[in-house]
Amino acid sequence: MTPLSPHETSDPEPWDPPRRWWRGWLGITALAAVLALAAGGLYLVLRPAGTRCADGVARVGADKACVGLTDGSYPFTDDLATVFGLVRDENSKVAAAAAKPGGAPWVGVVYLLPMVAGRGGSSTADSIRHEIEGAYTAQWVANHSHSYGDSPQIRLLLADSGGSDEQRDYTIGQIEAHRDLDHIVAVAGLGTSTDSTRAAILRFTHEDIAAFGSVISADDLADIQGLVRVSPPNSDEAAAAAKYLAQDHPGAKVLLVRDRKADDLYSRTLADQFRKSYPAEQLVPQPMEYDSSKSDVSTYFTQQMANVCLSDPDVVYFAGRGIDLPRFLAPLSQRQCVNKELTVISGDDASQVEQSAGVGEVKNALRLGKIKLLYTGLAHPDAWQLRPQSYARTATAAFEAGGEFPSAFPHETLADGQAIMGHDAVLTAVSAIRAAATGGADRVTGQDVVQMLTLLYGAKAVSGASGLISLDSHGNPMNKAIPIVELSPDGQVRTVAVSSRTGSPPDGHP
Repeated sequence: MTPLSPHETSDPEPWDPPRRWWRGWLGITALAAVLALAAGGLYLVLRPAGTRCADGVARVGADKACVGLTDGSYPFTDDLATVFGLVRDENSKVAAAAAKPGGAPWVGVVYLLPMVAGRGGSSTADSIRHEIEGAYTAQWVANHSHSYGDSPQIRLLLADSGGSDEQRDYTIGQIEAHRDLDHIVAVAGLGTSTDSTRAAILRFTHEDIAAFGSVISADDLADIQGLVRVSPPNSDEAAAAAKYLAQDHPGAKVLLVRDRKADDLYSRTLADQFRKSYPAEQLVPQPMEYDSSKSDVSTYFTQQMANVCLSDPDVVYFAGRGIDLPRFLAPLSQRQCVNKELTVISGDDASQVEQSAGVGEVKNALRLGKIKLLYTGLAHPDAWQLRPQSYARTATAAFEAGGEFPSAFPHETLADGQAIMGHDAVLTAVSAIRAAATGGADRVTGQDVVQMLTLLYGAKAVSGASGLISLDSHGNPMNKAIPIVELSPDGQVRTVAVSSRTGSPPDGHP
Protein backbone atom coordinates (compact mmCIF):
# COMPACT_ATOMS: atom_id res chain seq x y z
CA MET A 1 0.00 0.00 0.00
CA THR A 2 1.36 3.44 -0.87
CA PRO A 3 1.48 5.72 2.19
CA LEU A 4 -0.49 8.93 2.19
CA SER A 5 1.35 12.16 1.75
CA PRO A 6 1.44 14.55 4.73
CA HIS A 7 -1.27 16.74 3.08
CA GLU A 8 -3.76 13.97 2.38
CA THR A 9 -6.50 12.78 4.72
CA SER A 10 -8.58 9.67 4.99
CA ASP A 11 -11.94 11.66 5.05
CA PRO A 12 -13.69 12.21 1.71
CA GLU A 13 -14.36 15.69 0.43
CA PRO A 14 -17.62 17.30 1.71
CA TRP A 15 -20.74 16.45 -0.39
CA ASP A 16 -22.40 19.39 -2.10
CA PRO A 17 -26.08 18.30 -2.53
CA PRO A 18 -28.05 19.51 -5.58
CA ARG A 19 -30.15 22.64 -5.11
CA ARG A 20 -33.64 21.71 -3.97
CA TRP A 21 -36.13 22.37 -6.81
CA TRP A 22 -38.63 24.16 -4.56
CA ARG A 23 -36.16 26.84 -3.54
CA GLY A 24 -36.32 30.18 -5.29
CA TRP A 25 -39.21 32.03 -6.89
CA LEU A 26 -39.48 29.66 -9.80
CA GLY A 27 -39.74 26.67 -7.51
CA ILE A 28 -42.22 28.32 -5.21
CA THR A 29 -44.42 29.14 -8.17
CA ALA A 30 -44.26 25.57 -9.42
CA LEU A 31 -45.02 24.18 -5.95
CA ALA A 32 -48.02 26.47 -5.60
CA ALA A 33 -49.33 25.28 -8.94
CA VAL A 34 -48.96 21.63 -7.96
CA LEU A 35 -50.70 22.17 -4.63
CA ALA A 36 -53.49 24.11 -6.31
CA LEU A 37 -54.08 21.31 -8.78
CA ALA A 38 -54.11 18.74 -6.02
CA ALA A 39 -56.50 20.80 -3.91
CA GLY A 40 -58.73 21.38 -6.92
CA GLY A 41 -58.93 17.69 -7.62
CA LEU A 42 -59.73 16.97 -3.98
CA TYR A 43 -62.45 19.67 -4.01
CA LEU A 44 -64.03 18.16 -7.09
CA VAL A 45 -64.28 14.87 -5.23
CA LEU A 46 -65.46 16.23 -1.88
CA ARG A 47 -67.47 19.37 -2.76
CA PRO A 48 -71.20 19.40 -1.97
CA ALA A 49 -73.71 19.30 -4.80
CA GLY A 50 -74.45 22.72 -6.29
CA THR A 51 -77.49 24.48 -4.91
CA ARG A 52 -78.23 26.86 -7.79
CA CYS A 53 -81.12 25.92 -10.09
CA ALA A 54 -81.52 29.27 -11.87
CA ASP A 55 -81.41 32.98 -11.13
CA GLY A 56 -83.33 33.42 -7.88
CA VAL A 57 -83.97 29.67 -7.57
CA ALA A 58 -81.94 27.24 -5.44
CA ARG A 59 -82.03 23.76 -3.93
CA VAL A 60 -83.18 24.21 -0.34
CA GLY A 61 -84.17 21.93 2.51
CA ALA A 62 -83.80 18.26 3.24
CA ASP A 63 -85.28 17.24 -0.11
CA LYS A 64 -83.08 19.73 -2.03
CA ALA A 65 -86.10 20.99 -3.95
CA CYS A 66 -85.67 23.93 -6.31
CA VAL A 67 -87.63 26.84 -4.84
CA GLY A 68 -87.46 30.60 -5.19
CA LEU A 69 -88.47 33.40 -7.54
CA THR A 70 -88.49 33.50 -11.35
CA ASP A 71 -89.82 35.68 -14.17
CA GLY A 72 -91.10 32.52 -15.86
CA SER A 73 -87.71 31.42 -17.18
CA TYR A 74 -87.54 28.49 -14.75
CA PRO A 75 -90.65 26.24 -14.63
CA PHE A 76 -90.61 24.35 -11.35
CA THR A 77 -92.16 21.30 -13.04
CA ASP A 78 -92.54 20.18 -16.65
CA ASP A 79 -96.29 20.50 -16.15
CA LEU A 80 -95.89 24.28 -15.75
CA ALA A 81 -93.63 24.89 -18.74
CA THR A 82 -96.31 26.22 -21.11
CA VAL A 83 -97.85 28.78 -18.78
CA PHE A 84 -94.47 29.85 -17.42
CA GLY A 85 -93.28 30.43 -20.98
CA LEU A 86 -96.26 32.69 -21.67
CA VAL A 87 -95.59 34.67 -18.50
CA ARG A 88 -91.90 35.01 -19.41
CA ASP A 89 -92.75 36.28 -22.90
CA GLU A 90 -95.27 38.81 -21.57
CA ASN A 91 -92.77 40.03 -18.98
CA SER A 92 -90.16 40.52 -21.69
CA LYS A 93 -92.58 42.53 -23.81
CA VAL A 94 -93.45 44.78 -20.87
CA ALA A 95 -89.78 45.43 -20.10
CA ALA A 96 -88.94 46.09 -23.76
CA ALA A 97 -91.83 48.53 -24.19
CA ALA A 98 -90.89 50.38 -21.01
CA ALA A 99 -87.29 50.80 -22.24
CA LYS A 100 -88.42 52.78 -25.28
CA PRO A 101 -88.74 56.58 -25.11
CA GLY A 102 -92.04 57.40 -23.44
CA GLY A 103 -92.63 53.76 -22.55
CA ALA A 104 -95.18 52.85 -19.87
CA PRO A 105 -93.89 52.24 -16.34
CA TRP A 106 -94.38 48.82 -14.80
CA VAL A 107 -94.58 47.11 -11.42
CA GLY A 108 -94.00 43.54 -10.30
CA VAL A 109 -96.71 41.31 -8.84
CA VAL A 110 -95.50 38.01 -7.40
CA TYR A 111 -97.74 34.95 -7.60
CA LEU A 112 -96.75 32.72 -4.68
CA LEU A 113 -97.83 29.20 -3.77
CA PRO A 114 -96.34 25.70 -3.42
CA MET A 115 -95.75 24.89 -7.08
CA VAL A 116 -95.38 21.12 -6.69
CA ALA A 117 -98.35 18.95 -5.70
CA GLY A 118 -98.01 17.20 -2.36
CA ARG A 119 -95.38 19.63 -1.11
CA GLY A 120 -96.70 22.29 1.23
CA GLY A 121 -100.41 21.97 0.51
CA SER A 122 -103.37 19.81 -0.48
CA SER A 123 -103.63 21.12 -4.05
CA THR A 124 -103.33 18.83 -7.06
CA ALA A 125 -100.93 19.44 -9.95
CA ASP A 126 -103.91 20.39 -12.13
CA SER A 127 -105.24 22.97 -9.68
CA ILE A 128 -101.79 24.56 -9.28
CA ARG A 129 -101.42 24.86 -13.04
CA HIS A 130 -104.93 26.23 -13.43
CA GLU A 131 -104.36 28.89 -10.79
CA ILE A 132 -101.22 30.17 -12.54
CA GLU A 133 -103.02 30.08 -15.90
CA GLY A 134 -105.69 32.30 -14.38
CA ALA A 135 -103.06 34.68 -13.01
CA TYR A 136 -101.47 34.93 -16.46
CA THR A 137 -104.89 35.61 -18.00
CA ALA A 138 -105.37 38.56 -15.63
CA GLN A 139 -101.88 39.86 -16.46
CA TRP A 140 -102.66 39.71 -20.17
CA VAL A 141 -106.04 41.43 -19.75
CA ALA A 142 -104.47 44.16 -17.60
CA ASN A 143 -101.74 44.83 -20.15
CA HIS A 144 -103.75 44.49 -23.38
CA SER A 145 -107.22 45.87 -22.65
CA HIS A 146 -108.59 49.15 -21.32
CA SER A 147 -111.09 47.63 -18.88
CA TYR A 148 -108.89 48.20 -15.84
CA GLY A 149 -106.84 51.24 -16.84
CA ASP A 150 -103.53 51.40 -18.68
CA SER A 151 -100.66 52.08 -16.33
CA PRO A 152 -98.54 50.80 -14.78
CA GLN A 153 -98.08 47.64 -16.80
CA ILE A 154 -97.80 44.36 -14.91
CA ARG A 155 -94.84 42.01 -14.81
CA LEU A 156 -95.89 38.75 -13.18
CA LEU A 157 -93.21 36.96 -11.15
CA LEU A 158 -93.70 33.36 -10.04
CA ALA A 159 -92.55 32.04 -6.68
CA ASP A 160 -92.53 28.52 -5.23
CA SER A 161 -92.82 28.57 -1.43
CA GLY A 162 -92.01 24.85 -1.16
CA GLY A 163 -93.11 22.58 1.64
CA SER A 164 -90.98 23.54 4.63
CA ASP A 165 -90.25 26.62 6.69
CA GLU A 166 -86.70 26.71 5.33
CA GLN A 167 -87.91 26.69 1.74
CA ARG A 168 -90.59 29.28 2.40
CA ASP A 169 -88.09 31.58 4.11
CA TYR A 170 -85.65 31.30 1.21
CA THR A 171 -88.35 32.21 -1.30
CA ILE A 172 -89.61 35.15 0.74
CA GLY A 173 -86.00 36.28 1.08
CA GLN A 174 -85.67 36.26 -2.71
CA ILE A 175 -88.84 38.35 -3.05
CA GLU A 176 -87.47 40.85 -0.53
CA ALA A 177 -84.07 40.92 -2.25
CA HIS A 178 -85.67 41.61 -5.66
CA ARG A 179 -88.16 44.13 -4.35
CA ASP A 180 -86.44 47.24 -5.69
CA LEU A 181 -84.99 45.76 -8.88
CA ASP A 182 -88.32 44.23 -9.93
CA HIS A 183 -90.56 46.99 -8.51
CA ILE A 184 -92.46 44.43 -6.42
CA VAL A 185 -95.54 46.00 -4.82
CA ALA A 186 -97.83 43.01 -4.24
CA VAL A 187 -97.93 39.26 -3.69
CA ALA A 188 -100.98 37.25 -4.81
CA GLY A 189 -102.10 33.65 -4.52
CA LEU A 190 -100.44 32.74 -1.19
CA GLY A 191 -101.44 29.04 -1.09
CA THR A 192 -103.95 27.47 1.29
CA SER A 193 -105.14 28.29 4.80
CA THR A 194 -102.35 27.03 7.05
CA ASP A 195 -100.13 28.40 9.80
CA SER A 196 -97.28 28.56 7.27
CA THR A 197 -99.37 30.74 4.97
CA ARG A 198 -100.21 33.06 7.86
CA ALA A 199 -96.50 33.43 8.70
CA ALA A 200 -95.71 34.38 5.09
CA ILE A 201 -98.54 36.92 4.95
CA LEU A 202 -97.41 38.60 8.18
CA ARG A 203 -93.88 38.92 6.82
CA PHE A 204 -95.06 40.55 3.59
CA THR A 205 -97.48 42.94 5.23
CA HIS A 206 -94.85 43.93 7.80
CA GLU A 207 -92.70 45.01 4.84
CA ASP A 208 -95.61 46.97 3.29
CA ILE A 209 -96.04 44.54 0.41
CA ALA A 210 -99.76 44.19 -0.28
CA ALA A 211 -101.13 40.62 -0.13
CA PHE A 212 -104.03 39.29 -2.24
CA GLY A 213 -105.26 35.82 -1.28
CA SER A 214 -106.84 33.73 -4.03
CA VAL A 215 -108.29 30.68 -2.24
CA ILE A 216 -107.40 31.20 1.43
CA SER A 217 -110.71 31.15 3.30
CA ALA A 218 -109.98 30.47 7.00
CA ASP A 219 -111.58 33.05 9.26
CA ASP A 220 -108.39 33.15 11.34
CA LEU A 221 -106.74 35.06 8.49
CA ALA A 222 -109.07 38.06 8.72
CA ASP A 223 -108.01 41.45 10.08
CA ILE A 224 -104.40 41.33 8.87
CA GLN A 225 -103.71 44.86 7.69
CA GLY A 226 -102.37 44.72 4.15
CA LEU A 227 -104.16 41.42 3.29
CA VAL A 228 -107.36 41.10 1.27
CA ARG A 229 -109.01 37.99 -0.08
CA VAL A 230 -111.08 37.40 -3.18
CA SER A 231 -112.53 34.17 -1.78
CA PRO A 232 -115.34 34.30 0.78
CA PRO A 233 -114.28 33.34 4.31
CA ASN A 234 -115.30 29.98 5.78
CA SER A 235 -118.00 31.71 7.81
CA ASP A 236 -119.66 32.72 4.53
CA GLU A 237 -119.19 29.26 2.99
CA ALA A 238 -120.76 27.63 6.03
CA ALA A 239 -123.63 30.13 6.07
CA ALA A 240 -124.22 29.61 2.33
CA ALA A 241 -124.35 25.84 2.86
CA ALA A 242 -126.83 26.32 5.72
CA LYS A 243 -129.01 28.59 3.56
CA TYR A 244 -128.98 26.05 0.75
CA LEU A 245 -129.90 23.19 3.10
CA ALA A 246 -132.73 25.22 4.62
CA GLN A 247 -134.18 25.69 1.15
CA ASP A 248 -133.50 22.32 -0.47
CA HIS A 249 -133.38 20.06 2.60
CA PRO A 250 -135.70 21.77 5.10
CA GLY A 251 -135.45 20.36 8.59
CA ALA A 252 -132.50 18.12 7.66
CA LYS A 253 -130.67 16.42 10.51
CA VAL A 254 -126.92 17.01 10.00
CA LEU A 255 -123.90 15.10 11.26
CA LEU A 256 -120.75 17.23 11.44
CA VAL A 257 -117.46 15.51 10.54
CA ARG A 258 -114.43 17.61 11.47
CA ASP A 259 -110.64 17.35 11.09
CA ARG A 260 -108.67 18.16 14.26
CA LYS A 261 -105.29 18.58 12.55
CA ALA A 262 -103.56 21.26 14.61
CA ASP A 263 -102.16 23.56 11.92
CA ASP A 264 -105.04 23.40 9.40
CA LEU A 265 -106.90 26.68 9.82
CA TYR A 266 -109.26 25.83 6.96
CA SER A 267 -110.75 22.67 8.46
CA ARG A 268 -111.00 24.01 11.99
CA THR A 269 -112.75 27.25 11.10
CA LEU A 270 -115.04 25.55 8.56
CA ALA A 271 -116.37 23.24 11.26
CA ASP A 272 -116.72 26.01 13.84
CA GLN A 273 -118.56 28.29 11.45
CA PHE A 274 -121.00 25.61 10.30
CA ARG A 275 -121.97 24.91 13.90
CA LYS A 276 -122.72 28.61 14.31
CA SER A 277 -124.70 28.81 11.07
CA TYR A 278 -126.91 25.72 11.33
CA PRO A 279 -129.76 25.31 13.87
CA ALA A 280 -128.32 23.53 16.91
CA GLU A 281 -131.42 21.39 17.37
CA GLN A 282 -130.92 19.92 13.89
CA LEU A 283 -127.29 18.90 14.50
CA VAL A 284 -126.33 15.43 15.71
CA PRO A 285 -125.12 16.19 19.28
CA GLN A 286 -121.83 14.34 18.96
CA PRO A 287 -119.69 15.34 15.93
CA MET A 288 -117.36 12.81 14.33
CA GLU A 289 -113.77 13.98 14.83
CA TYR A 290 -110.60 12.68 13.17
CA ASP A 291 -107.01 13.86 12.76
CA SER A 292 -105.72 13.71 9.20
CA SER A 293 -102.12 14.06 10.40
CA LYS A 294 -102.33 10.65 12.13
CA SER A 295 -102.42 7.14 10.71
CA ASP A 296 -105.41 4.81 10.23
CA VAL A 297 -107.85 7.52 9.12
CA SER A 298 -109.75 5.09 6.87
CA THR A 299 -109.90 2.55 9.68
CA TYR A 300 -111.32 5.19 12.00
CA PHE A 301 -114.05 6.07 9.52
CA THR A 302 -114.87 2.41 8.94
CA GLN A 303 -115.31 1.90 12.68
CA GLN A 304 -117.58 4.96 12.88
CA MET A 305 -120.12 3.76 10.30
CA ALA A 306 -122.23 2.01 12.96
CA ASN A 307 -122.58 5.34 14.75
CA VAL A 308 -123.54 7.04 11.49
CA CYS A 309 -126.44 4.64 11.11
CA LEU A 310 -127.36 5.00 14.78
CA SER A 311 -127.51 8.82 14.57
CA ASP A 312 -129.54 8.54 11.33
CA PRO A 313 -128.60 11.88 9.68
CA ASP A 314 -130.08 13.20 6.45
CA VAL A 315 -126.95 15.20 5.64
CA VAL A 316 -123.26 14.96 6.54
CA TYR A 317 -121.27 18.19 6.65
CA PHE A 318 -117.64 17.21 5.97
CA ALA A 319 -115.33 19.90 7.40
CA GLY A 320 -112.07 18.49 6.10
CA ARG A 321 -109.75 18.58 3.10
CA GLY A 322 -110.78 17.16 -0.23
CA ILE A 323 -107.86 14.74 -0.11
CA ASP A 324 -109.57 12.95 2.80
CA LEU A 325 -112.97 12.57 1.15
CA PRO A 326 -112.14 9.21 -0.52
CA ARG A 327 -111.15 7.82 2.87
CA PHE A 328 -114.51 8.88 4.27
CA LEU A 329 -116.83 8.14 1.36
CA ALA A 330 -115.58 4.60 0.67
CA PRO A 331 -116.56 3.33 4.17
CA LEU A 332 -119.73 5.45 4.04
CA SER A 333 -120.84 3.64 0.88
CA GLN A 334 -120.66 0.34 2.79
CA ARG A 335 -122.62 1.45 5.86
CA GLN A 336 -125.29 -0.94 7.09
CA CYS A 337 -128.05 1.64 6.56
CA VAL A 338 -127.15 2.08 2.88
CA ASN A 339 -130.78 2.00 1.80
CA LYS A 340 -131.27 5.55 3.08
CA GLU A 341 -130.04 8.20 0.66
CA LEU A 342 -127.50 10.56 2.19
CA THR A 343 -126.24 13.98 1.11
CA VAL A 344 -122.64 14.91 1.90
CA ILE A 345 -121.76 18.61 1.63
CA SER A 346 -118.29 20.06 2.12
CA GLY A 347 -116.26 23.23 1.67
CA ASP A 348 -114.37 24.52 -1.35
CA ASP A 349 -111.34 22.23 -0.93
CA ALA A 350 -113.54 19.39 -2.17
CA SER A 351 -112.99 20.86 -5.65
CA GLN A 352 -109.63 19.06 -5.58
CA VAL A 353 -111.29 15.63 -5.53
CA GLU A 354 -112.13 15.46 -9.23
CA GLN A 355 -108.41 15.75 -10.10
CA SER A 356 -107.09 13.54 -7.28
CA ALA A 357 -105.88 9.97 -7.38
CA GLY A 358 -108.90 8.95 -5.30
CA VAL A 359 -111.55 10.21 -7.70
CA GLY A 360 -112.34 6.68 -8.92
CA GLU A 361 -113.02 5.55 -5.37
CA VAL A 362 -115.22 8.59 -4.81
CA LYS A 363 -117.29 7.91 -7.94
CA ASN A 364 -117.75 4.27 -6.92
CA ALA A 365 -118.87 5.35 -3.45
CA LEU A 366 -121.41 7.80 -4.87
CA ARG A 367 -122.77 5.19 -7.25
CA LEU A 368 -122.94 2.26 -4.82
CA GLY A 369 -123.71 4.02 -1.57
CA LYS A 370 -126.71 6.20 -2.50
CA ILE A 371 -124.65 9.32 -1.72
CA LYS A 372 -124.98 12.79 -3.22
CA LEU A 373 -121.80 14.91 -2.96
CA LEU A 374 -122.03 18.71 -2.89
CA TYR A 375 -119.61 21.45 -1.94
CA THR A 376 -119.49 25.22 -1.68
CA GLY A 377 -117.25 26.18 -4.58
CA LEU A 378 -115.31 29.38 -4.87
CA ALA A 379 -116.11 29.68 -8.57
CA HIS A 380 -117.66 27.62 -11.37
CA PRO A 381 -118.56 28.59 -14.96
CA ASP A 382 -122.09 27.11 -14.71
CA ALA A 383 -122.91 29.82 -12.18
CA TRP A 384 -122.58 32.47 -14.91
CA GLN A 385 -125.61 31.00 -16.68
CA LEU A 386 -127.52 29.96 -13.56
CA ARG A 387 -127.46 33.44 -12.02
CA PRO A 388 -126.09 35.81 -14.68
CA GLN A 389 -126.94 38.98 -12.76
CA SER A 390 -124.30 38.12 -10.14
CA TYR A 391 -121.44 38.05 -12.66
CA ALA A 392 -120.08 40.85 -14.85
CA ARG A 393 -119.47 39.97 -18.49
CA THR A 394 -116.44 42.26 -18.53
CA ALA A 395 -114.77 39.77 -16.16
CA THR A 396 -116.12 36.46 -17.44
CA ALA A 397 -115.37 37.33 -21.09
CA ALA A 398 -111.72 36.37 -20.61
CA PHE A 399 -112.86 32.77 -20.00
CA GLU A 400 -115.58 32.52 -22.62
CA ALA A 401 -115.27 31.73 -26.33
CA GLY A 402 -112.76 34.06 -27.95
CA GLY A 403 -111.30 35.13 -24.60
CA GLU A 404 -107.64 34.93 -23.63
CA PHE A 405 -107.97 31.84 -21.42
CA PRO A 406 -109.45 29.44 -24.02
CA SER A 407 -107.14 30.93 -26.65
CA ALA A 408 -104.01 30.32 -24.58
CA PHE A 409 -105.16 27.08 -22.92
CA PRO A 410 -107.67 25.42 -25.26
CA HIS A 411 -107.59 22.05 -23.52
CA GLU A 412 -107.96 23.25 -19.94
CA THR A 413 -111.03 23.18 -17.69
CA LEU A 414 -112.53 25.76 -15.35
CA ALA A 415 -114.45 23.19 -13.28
CA ASP A 416 -112.25 23.41 -10.17
CA GLY A 417 -112.53 27.21 -10.08
CA GLN A 418 -108.79 27.67 -9.55
CA ALA A 419 -108.12 29.57 -12.78
CA ILE A 420 -110.99 31.94 -12.04
CA MET A 421 -109.74 32.61 -8.51
CA GLY A 422 -106.13 33.11 -9.64
CA HIS A 423 -107.40 35.57 -12.22
CA ASP A 424 -109.47 37.50 -9.66
CA ALA A 425 -106.61 37.72 -7.15
CA VAL A 426 -104.32 39.35 -9.72
CA LEU A 427 -107.18 41.47 -11.09
CA THR A 428 -107.87 42.85 -7.61
CA ALA A 429 -104.17 43.61 -7.18
CA VAL A 430 -104.22 45.46 -10.53
CA SER A 431 -107.24 47.48 -9.42
CA ALA A 432 -105.47 48.60 -6.25
CA ILE A 433 -102.19 49.30 -8.09
CA ARG A 434 -103.81 51.47 -10.74
CA ALA A 435 -105.89 53.28 -8.14
CA ALA A 436 -102.62 54.15 -6.40
CA ALA A 437 -101.14 55.32 -9.71
CA THR A 438 -103.88 57.93 -10.16
CA GLY A 439 -102.56 59.75 -7.11
CA GLY A 440 -99.80 61.30 -9.21
CA ALA A 441 -96.87 59.48 -7.59
CA ASP A 442 -93.81 59.08 -9.82
CA ARG A 443 -93.59 55.43 -8.86
CA VAL A 444 -96.17 53.19 -7.18
CA THR A 445 -94.88 51.49 -4.03
CA GLY A 446 -96.19 48.64 -1.95
CA GLN A 447 -97.18 51.14 0.71
CA ASP A 448 -99.27 53.02 -1.87
CA VAL A 449 -101.07 49.81 -2.82
CA VAL A 450 -101.77 48.89 0.82
CA GLN A 451 -103.33 52.34 1.24
CA MET A 452 -105.79 51.62 -1.58
CA LEU A 453 -107.09 48.32 -0.20
CA THR A 454 -109.83 49.89 1.88
CA LEU A 455 -111.01 51.71 -1.23
CA LEU A 456 -112.22 48.54 -2.96
CA TYR A 457 -115.86 48.47 -1.91
CA GLY A 458 -119.17 49.92 -3.00
CA ALA A 459 -118.73 51.96 -6.18
CA LYS A 460 -115.03 50.93 -6.31
CA ALA A 461 -115.69 47.21 -5.84
CA VAL A 462 -113.98 44.83 -8.27
CA SER A 463 -116.17 42.96 -10.75
CA GLY A 464 -114.50 39.56 -10.64
CA ALA A 465 -115.20 36.48 -12.73
CA SER A 466 -116.09 34.77 -9.42
CA GLY A 467 -118.56 37.52 -8.48
CA LEU A 468 -118.51 41.00 -7.02
CA ILE A 469 -115.50 41.63 -4.74
CA SER A 470 -116.61 44.40 -2.40
CA LEU A 471 -114.28 44.32 0.57
CA ASP A 472 -115.37 44.85 4.16
CA SER A 473 -113.22 46.32 6.93
CA HIS A 474 -111.76 42.86 7.63
CA GLY A 475 -110.44 42.41 4.07
CA ASN A 476 -113.17 39.91 3.06
CA PRO A 477 -115.58 40.19 0.10
CA MET A 478 -119.07 41.00 1.37
CA ASN A 479 -121.85 38.50 0.66
CA LYS A 480 -119.82 36.99 -2.19
CA ALA A 481 -121.59 34.69 -4.65
CA ILE A 482 -120.95 31.04 -3.74
CA PRO A 483 -121.83 28.23 -6.20
CA ILE A 484 -123.24 25.02 -4.74
CA VAL A 485 -121.46 22.42 -6.84
CA GLU A 486 -122.25 18.73 -7.33
CA LEU A 487 -119.77 16.00 -8.25
CA SER A 488 -121.85 13.24 -9.82
CA PRO A 489 -121.05 9.49 -9.94
CA ASP A 490 -119.96 9.83 -13.59
CA GLY A 491 -117.38 12.47 -12.62
CA GLN A 492 -119.28 15.45 -14.01
CA VAL A 493 -119.09 18.70 -12.05
CA ARG A 494 -122.01 21.12 -12.24
CA THR A 495 -123.46 24.04 -10.31
CA VAL A 496 -126.89 23.29 -8.83
CA ALA A 497 -127.46 26.65 -7.11
CA VAL A 498 -125.79 29.99 -6.37
CA SER A 499 -125.96 31.08 -2.76
CA SER A 500 -124.15 33.46 -0.42
CA ARG A 501 -123.95 34.33 3.25
CA THR A 502 -127.46 35.79 3.11
CA GLY A 503 -128.69 33.38 0.47
CA SER A 504 -128.97 36.15 -2.16
CA PRO A 505 -125.65 37.28 -3.70
CA PRO A 506 -125.30 40.84 -5.06
CA ASP A 507 -125.24 41.87 -8.70
CA GLY A 508 -121.94 41.49 -10.50
CA HIS A 509 -121.44 45.22 -11.10
CA PRO A 510 -120.77 47.72 -8.29
